[in-house]
Amino acid sequence: MTVIYYAYPIHMISIGIIEDNYFQLCSYKEFFEDFRECRVAFACLSMEAFRVLSYHEMNVEVILLDLSLPGESGMEGITRLRCIFPEAKIIILSAHREKQYVVDAIRQGAHGYIVKTSRLADIYQGIQDAIKYGGALCPKVAYQLISHVGEDPLQAIRYKLTEREYELLTLLKEGHSYKVMAERLHLSVFTINHHLKKIYQKLNVSSKSELVSRICLNNLD
Repeated sequence: MTVIYYAYPIHMISIGIIEDNYFQLCSYKEFFEDFRECRVAFACLSMEAFRVLSYHEMNVEVILLDLSLPGESGMEGITRLRCIFPEAKIIILSAHREKQYVVDAIRQGAHGYIVKTSRLADIYQGIQDAIKYGGALCPKVAYQLISHVGEDPLQAIRYKLTEREYELLTLLKEGHSYKVMAERLHLSVFTINHHLKKIYQKLNVSSKSELVSRICLNNLD
Protein backbone atom coordinates (compact mmCIF):
# COMPACT_ATOMS: atom_id res chain seq x y z
CA MET A 1 0.00 0.00 0.00
CA THR A 2 1.32 3.40 -0.94
CA VAL A 3 1.07 6.07 1.74
CA ILE A 4 0.71 9.61 0.48
CA TYR A 5 1.77 12.45 2.74
CA TYR A 6 0.33 15.88 2.11
CA ALA A 7 2.58 18.76 3.05
CA TYR A 8 0.57 21.80 4.08
CA PRO A 9 2.37 25.11 3.61
CA ILE A 10 3.30 26.92 6.80
CA HIS A 11 2.37 30.57 7.02
CA MET A 12 5.68 32.32 7.63
CA ILE A 13 5.63 35.33 9.95
CA SER A 14 8.23 37.89 8.93
CA ILE A 15 9.31 39.97 11.93
CA GLY A 16 11.35 43.15 12.21
CA ILE A 17 12.89 44.21 15.54
CA ILE A 18 14.25 47.61 16.57
CA GLU A 19 15.66 47.55 20.11
CA ASP A 20 18.62 49.52 21.48
CA ASN A 21 19.71 46.93 24.07
CA TYR A 22 22.04 44.55 22.22
CA PHE A 23 21.51 41.59 24.54
CA GLN A 24 17.74 41.99 24.51
CA LEU A 25 17.79 42.33 20.73
CA CYS A 26 19.74 39.07 20.43
CA SER A 27 17.40 37.38 22.91
CA TYR A 28 14.32 38.32 20.88
CA LYS A 29 15.96 37.30 17.61
CA GLU A 30 17.10 33.90 18.88
CA PHE A 31 13.73 33.20 20.49
CA PHE A 32 11.67 33.90 17.38
CA GLU A 33 14.04 32.08 15.04
CA ASP A 34 13.46 28.91 17.07
CA PHE A 35 9.95 28.78 15.61
CA ARG A 36 9.63 27.14 12.18
CA GLU A 37 7.00 29.68 11.15
CA CYS A 38 9.04 32.76 12.11
CA ARG A 39 11.66 34.64 10.14
CA VAL A 40 13.47 37.70 11.46
CA ALA A 41 13.71 40.08 8.49
CA PHE A 42 15.84 42.63 10.36
CA ALA A 43 17.12 43.29 13.87
CA CYS A 44 18.46 46.82 14.44
CA LEU A 45 19.72 48.82 17.41
CA SER A 46 18.22 52.13 16.22
CA MET A 47 16.06 53.76 13.57
CA GLU A 48 19.25 55.12 12.01
CA ALA A 49 20.60 51.56 11.64
CA PHE A 50 17.29 50.51 10.09
CA ARG A 51 17.38 53.31 7.51
CA VAL A 52 20.60 52.04 5.90
CA LEU A 53 18.97 48.68 5.10
CA SER A 54 17.44 47.84 1.73
CA TYR A 55 14.06 47.73 3.41
CA HIS A 56 12.07 48.42 0.24
CA GLU A 57 12.71 44.81 -0.79
CA MET A 58 11.43 43.42 2.52
CA ASN A 59 8.01 41.94 3.21
CA VAL A 60 7.48 42.44 6.94
CA GLU A 61 4.32 41.40 8.76
CA VAL A 62 5.09 42.50 12.33
CA ILE A 63 7.53 45.05 13.75
CA LEU A 64 8.57 45.05 17.41
CA LEU A 65 9.64 48.58 18.28
CA ASP A 66 11.26 50.00 21.41
CA LEU A 67 10.24 53.54 22.34
CA SER A 68 13.46 54.67 24.05
CA LEU A 69 15.85 54.61 21.11
CA PRO A 70 18.95 56.77 20.63
CA GLY A 71 18.52 59.45 17.97
CA GLU A 72 15.12 59.10 16.34
CA SER A 73 12.77 57.82 19.04
CA GLY A 74 10.45 54.86 18.66
CA MET A 75 7.46 57.19 18.91
CA GLU A 76 8.77 59.11 15.87
CA GLY A 77 9.63 55.84 14.19
CA ILE A 78 6.02 54.62 14.23
CA THR A 79 5.03 57.10 11.51
CA ARG A 80 8.07 56.28 9.35
CA LEU A 81 7.55 52.53 9.67
CA ARG A 82 3.85 52.77 8.84
CA CYS A 83 4.72 54.66 5.64
CA ILE A 84 7.31 52.06 4.63
CA PHE A 85 5.30 48.99 5.69
CA PRO A 86 1.62 50.05 5.54
CA GLU A 87 0.37 46.49 6.00
CA ALA A 88 2.65 45.62 8.94
CA LYS A 89 1.47 45.48 12.54
CA ILE A 90 3.64 47.63 14.81
CA ILE A 91 3.87 46.43 18.41
CA ILE A 92 5.60 48.62 20.96
CA LEU A 93 7.92 46.81 23.37
CA SER A 94 8.73 49.24 26.15
CA ALA A 95 9.67 49.50 29.81
CA HIS A 96 7.22 52.42 30.07
CA ARG A 97 3.76 51.43 31.21
CA GLU A 98 2.47 54.93 32.07
CA LYS A 99 -0.84 55.89 30.46
CA GLN A 100 0.52 58.76 28.39
CA TYR A 101 3.10 56.54 26.66
CA VAL A 102 0.45 53.93 25.85
CA VAL A 103 -2.13 56.44 24.61
CA ASP A 104 0.42 58.40 22.55
CA ALA A 105 1.77 55.25 20.88
CA ILE A 106 -1.71 54.04 19.90
CA ARG A 107 -2.64 57.50 18.63
CA GLN A 108 0.57 57.60 16.61
CA GLY A 109 -0.47 54.41 14.86
CA ALA A 110 0.90 51.47 16.85
CA HIS A 111 -1.21 48.31 16.73
CA GLY A 112 -0.13 47.00 20.11
CA TYR A 113 1.77 47.72 23.30
CA ILE A 114 3.56 45.14 25.46
CA VAL A 115 5.79 45.88 28.44
CA LYS A 116 9.29 44.42 28.36
CA THR A 117 8.79 42.50 31.60
CA SER A 118 6.36 40.22 29.74
CA ARG A 119 7.46 36.66 29.06
CA LEU A 120 8.83 35.93 25.60
CA ALA A 121 5.97 33.48 25.12
CA ASP A 122 3.49 36.29 25.82
CA ILE A 123 5.23 38.54 23.29
CA TYR A 124 4.94 35.76 20.71
CA GLN A 125 1.25 35.39 21.56
CA GLY A 126 0.90 39.15 21.08
CA ILE A 127 2.38 38.82 17.59
CA GLN A 128 -0.15 36.13 16.72
CA ASP A 129 -3.01 38.20 18.13
CA ALA A 130 -1.91 41.27 16.17
CA ILE A 131 -1.90 39.27 12.93
CA LYS A 132 -5.21 37.54 13.62
CA TYR A 133 -7.17 40.27 15.38
CA GLY A 134 -5.38 43.48 14.39
CA GLY A 135 -3.97 44.41 17.79
CA ALA A 136 -2.20 43.22 20.93
CA LEU A 137 -2.14 44.63 24.45
CA CYS A 138 -0.67 43.11 27.58
CA PRO A 139 -2.79 43.31 30.77
CA LYS A 140 -0.32 45.69 32.43
CA VAL A 141 -1.11 48.43 29.92
CA ALA A 142 -4.69 47.52 29.04
CA TYR A 143 -6.05 49.26 32.11
CA GLN A 144 -4.31 52.47 31.06
CA LEU A 145 -6.33 52.56 27.84
CA ILE A 146 -9.56 51.59 29.56
CA SER A 147 -9.18 54.32 32.18
CA HIS A 148 -8.40 56.80 29.40
CA VAL A 149 -11.61 55.97 27.58
CA GLY A 150 -13.51 56.24 30.86
CA GLU A 151 -16.07 53.51 30.16
CA ASP A 152 -16.47 49.99 31.51
CA PRO A 153 -16.55 47.66 28.48
CA LEU A 154 -17.49 44.75 30.75
CA GLN A 155 -21.00 46.13 31.23
CA ALA A 156 -21.96 45.06 27.71
CA ILE A 157 -21.26 41.39 28.45
CA ARG A 158 -21.97 41.23 32.18
CA TYR A 159 -25.14 39.21 31.61
CA LYS A 160 -22.99 36.38 30.20
CA LEU A 161 -20.87 36.10 33.34
CA THR A 162 -21.32 34.79 36.85
CA GLU A 163 -20.58 37.21 39.67
CA ARG A 164 -17.24 35.48 40.27
CA GLU A 165 -16.29 35.66 36.60
CA TYR A 166 -17.17 39.35 36.51
CA GLU A 167 -14.96 39.99 39.58
CA LEU A 168 -12.15 38.07 37.92
CA LEU A 169 -12.44 39.98 34.63
CA THR A 170 -12.50 43.29 36.48
CA LEU A 171 -9.18 42.43 38.16
CA LEU A 172 -7.73 41.20 34.88
CA LYS A 173 -8.81 44.43 33.18
CA GLU A 174 -6.88 46.36 35.84
CA GLY A 175 -3.70 44.48 34.94
CA HIS A 176 -3.33 42.18 37.95
CA SER A 177 -1.40 38.90 37.75
CA TYR A 178 -3.02 35.51 38.41
CA LYS A 179 -1.31 35.38 41.80
CA VAL A 180 -2.68 38.77 42.87
CA MET A 181 -6.15 37.87 41.59
CA ALA A 182 -6.03 34.63 43.58
CA GLU A 183 -5.07 36.53 46.74
CA ARG A 184 -7.76 39.18 46.24
CA LEU A 185 -10.49 36.60 45.68
CA HIS A 186 -9.13 34.10 48.24
CA LEU A 187 -8.80 31.41 45.60
CA SER A 188 -5.99 29.23 44.30
CA VAL A 189 -4.19 30.06 41.04
CA PHE A 190 -5.54 26.75 39.72
CA THR A 191 -9.12 27.92 40.37
CA ILE A 192 -8.37 31.25 38.69
CA ASN A 193 -7.21 29.36 35.58
CA HIS A 194 -10.34 27.21 35.70
CA HIS A 195 -12.61 30.28 35.78
CA LEU A 196 -10.64 31.93 32.95
CA LYS A 197 -11.08 28.90 30.70
CA LYS A 198 -14.84 29.16 31.20
CA ILE A 199 -14.69 32.88 30.40
CA TYR A 200 -12.70 32.15 27.21
CA GLN A 201 -15.43 29.76 26.07
CA LYS A 202 -18.25 32.19 26.86
CA LEU A 203 -16.59 35.11 25.09
CA ASN A 204 -15.14 33.04 22.23
CA VAL A 205 -11.50 33.98 22.80
CA SER A 206 -8.45 31.73 22.92
CA SER A 207 -5.86 33.59 25.01
CA LYS A 208 -5.49 36.14 27.79
CA SER A 209 -3.92 38.70 25.47
CA GLU A 210 -6.79 38.35 22.98
CA LEU A 211 -9.29 38.79 25.81
CA VAL A 212 -7.54 41.91 27.11
CA SER A 213 -7.27 43.39 23.61
CA ARG A 214 -10.97 42.88 22.99
CA ILE A 215 -11.86 44.38 26.37
CA CYS A 216 -9.90 47.50 25.43
CA LEU A 217 -11.49 47.65 21.99
CA ASN A 218 -14.93 47.18 23.59
CA ASN A 219 -15.41 44.25 21.23
CA LEU A 220 -16.87 41.59 23.51
CA ASP A 221 -20.51 41.46 22.44
